[in-house]
Amino acid sequence: MMIQIALRAPNGQSRIQVEDESTLSDLVALIKSKTELERFTLKYGYPLKNLDLTPASQSSSIKDLKLRGETIVVAPIDTAPQTPPEPPKPAFVPKGIEPDETSLDWPARGGYMVLRVMPDDNSCMYTAVGGALSIPNPSSFLRSQIAEYILTHPTEYTAAILGSPPQKYCSHLLEKDTWGGAIELSILSDLYNIEISSIDVKSLRVDRFGEGKETRIIILYSGIHYDRIAFALDLSYPVDCDVTKWDTQDEEVLTKARQLAAQLQKMHYYTDTTDFVIKCEVCNWIGKGMKEAGVHQKETGHKEFGEMTIQ
Repeated sequence: MMIQIALRAPNGQSRIQVEDESTLSDLVALIKSKTELERFTLKYGYPLKNLDLTPASQSSSIKDLKLRGETIVVAPIDTAPQTPPEPPKPAFVPKGIEPDETSLDWPARGGYMVLRVMPDDNSCMYTAVGGALSIPNPSSFLRSQIAEYILTHPTEYTAAILGSPPQKYCSHLLEKDTWGGAIELSILSDLYNIEISSIDVKSLRVDRFGEGKETRIIILYSGIHYDRIAFALDLSYPVDCDVTKWDTQDEEVLTKARQLAAQLQKMHYYTDTTDFVIKCEVCNWIGKGMKEAGVHQKETGHKEFGEMTIQ
């Protein structure tokens, strides 16, 4: 019988198949061929733990190791001392946050809690969640799934809950410049049977969508923007090597994520939506806070807003 195993390595993410009667030695050889690495450690599970690669364990069968369906993280072992590489710079870092302020050392687990900054394109929530779930091009795909879910659950998602008739809400939802929020997060939690823990930078409050499920992903909310929180064995590894799912019994990972959020809070990595000055990019209207912006949107249909900095 073939066993499916996912690999996360510096050269990207892939999937391999091995016979359940194969040995650990066979698996190591296959990983060497797949990753073109000679020396490495292997980690798996929630939380990550080392796979024993000592000679005495090489004859263990894959079936006995219970690796079916697991994701194995491949961490290279340097053969010679090297100058540590600079952390990769995020594509979008608002409010002047430096790249080295978007990670938190986690020696106990041999890596870092990191902030993966999402593009500021009105689809940040979908990109943050979709990336954690390894969904390619998540914005249009997740929007369509949510719209279908709303329309097929009319007694649950009424006009009173949505704030507008379901058909109108979904039409608006499908537009690429429409933001996602609590309703969409709750639906995604049901669709993917996963808890979505959203940490608010300003208050450090954790909002849990889908509480009671077995697996969790973590996102960060900074007032008008969502980012993703992940675990990286090394800051030089590509995003494909990130760990983005954890067992919901693992409260330590949520504590560490809040510590990262607290670090960002000190740098004022958030927007106070109650009193920030906002400008309509269509007609140059200027107002205060998301509430006034919402009224302006309903009155005019304008949906493109930007935060103004008052000198």
